[in-house]
Amino acid sequence: MESARKIINQFIKSKYSGNELKSELFKAGEAAQQEGWTYMDASFQLGGVARDCGMSPEEIEQILRRAFSSEKRAAERVEEKAAPSNDESASAPSAAPSIMPKQTVLSSLPSGMISMDQMLAMGLDTQSLELLQNHKIDPEALSIPWPAADWRKDLAKLLEVTFEMDETIEFKISDTPTCTSEKVSNIVGKDDSIKKIMKSLDSAEGALICINATKGEPDATNESFRYRYAVVDNPKMSLAKQLAYYKALNLPCAALVNTGANSVQAWIKIEADDLDEYNERVDFLFKTLDSQGFKVDSANRSPNMMARMPGVLRGGKQQYLIGLEQGAKDFKEWQEWVEYSLDGKPLIELASDSEEPPKKDASIIDNMLRAGEFFLFKAPPKSGKSLALMDLGLSICYGEDWFGNNTTSNDVLFINFELTKSVFLNRLHLLGSKRDLNASTSKFGFLNLRGTALSPIETAQLIAKRIEGAKKLENHDYRVVIIDPISAVLHNPKSMRLTGSPHQILMQMIDTIIALTGCAVVTACNNDEYPYLESRADSVISLTPVEGGLNLYQINGSFREFPKMLARECSWIYPRFFV
Repeated sequence: MESARKIINQFIKSKYSGNELKSELFKAGEAAQQEGWTYMDASFQLGGVARDCGMSPEEIEQILRRAFSSEKRAAERVEEKAAPSNDESASAPSAAPSIMPKQTVLSSLPSGMISMDQMLAMGLDTQSLELLQNHKIDPEALSIPWPAADWRKDLAKLLEVTFEMDETIEFKISDTPTCTSEKVSNIVGKDDSIKKIMKSLDSAEGALICINATKGEPDATNESFRYRYAVVDNPKMSLAKQLAYYKALNLPCAALVNTGANSVQAWIKIEADDLDEYNERVDFLFKTLDSQGFKVDSANRSPNMMARMPGVLRGGKQQYLIGLEQGAKDFKEWQEWVEYSLDGKPLIELASDSEEPPKKDASIIDNMLRAGEFFLFKAPPKSGKSLALMDLGLSICYGEDWFGNNTTSNDVLFINFELTKSVFLNRLHLLGSKRDLNASTSKFGFLNLRGTALSPIETAQLIAKRIEGAKKLENHDYRVVIIDPISAVLHNPKSMRLTGSPHQILMQMIDTIIALTGCAVVTACNNDEYPYLESRADSVISLTPVEGGLNLYQINGSFREFPKMLARECSWIYPRFFV
């Protein structure tokens, strides 16, 4: 098989046309991804060759995005075709594939947006997708545009918007020590000479421009021209992810510039009157970005910083304008927006935002539980609640029925607060042998927190952290969290120092887990032990002893989103309940 590097070199050196060009571009795009190229690298180098051969920019983008997402689709096809073991196929003929496609904890993005494959090819992750959805930004807006046909004039376009005609700016080829000073009016509007000037600045390292004027207008009464802009970027992020931050955080951008090297520099409107105000506003900007996970180099704080000049080539790649005047209109407006809209709390939404009702969350237990809901199982003391929860977890792993209701196959995380590891696993294997299910399934994860001194909120944060880590590093997508026993969370020094109702403290922990992970949370308690939890639960199943019946119980169920369950009976035969 040809090496990826050879495929790329062959494509760059050759001339193709028609369907052969499409096929070879797709093949070269897949090879570029294998070689570790970014999507934008492929767009410029492979896309440039394709454009020279007559292909339109729209068609190039479509083919390359498909090529960059093909590896993920191929992996999913392999997973879907993976055959279950003989034991599993015999005991669970209708079970879902053992490895479910990864999902984000976000609800579905509105129809019409680009596909998840394309988002992944653009370098978007859960955090940037969450920002986009929270602030209603269509990911389609993150597609990096091609340079304009007259991109050599981009410097003039930038200067016309960001500076006054009588101000002086400085620029230079980036690997040279001295700068050239020039009046803005000598550049803007000089269509005849601007292309020649820009070409003279092409170099291996590109060209730079000072982000603030070095000399103001003749009648300027202060030096505010020196403190008008700051530039931010994060070359460690994909281009689309940087754009996601700029747009979702509503940054007051005077300009967005593609640096020609995997970065988008945003010219932020600071508009300070003096250095003190400039430093104060830049501090606020950097702290806000940092709090949202966007790290900016401290060197960018300087008002004398030099940024990438659009309109020139940098090692053969274009430095060009992506956009002008985006986000909040000025810094003060943006500060107010941050105060009222960026506190991490939900934003007001309008019913008119959705013309049709969204799809409901995925079902976990038919007619009982969906993802993102809280399920409470109630029964008398010492009646087998812990084993019932373990039985539920095993049922969900295989998509088997539980208490007569079908389940959907999902990864399950069991939070064990009570048993030793050996006792826990022995119980799990006992249940598996009684049901002819292999207890050694990778879909059943457990977290031993017995003796761990964490507050309820710290417990919720730890669970969310472990789930996110498993998703990123271990290809597990836990959709159900089972906590046993829920009361154990309150029995440690950190929890005992808390003030407030124990019921409300537990409910806050459950709500936090759901908010951070999107999982369904399942737990159990004794009848009448936690009435507040019962009133807040989305689904409640309760077992009450049948008078005169040995180990016989009546099952009752009430649900927020499903019809009430008709009463029925079940019997306890160690280690399971039987309906």
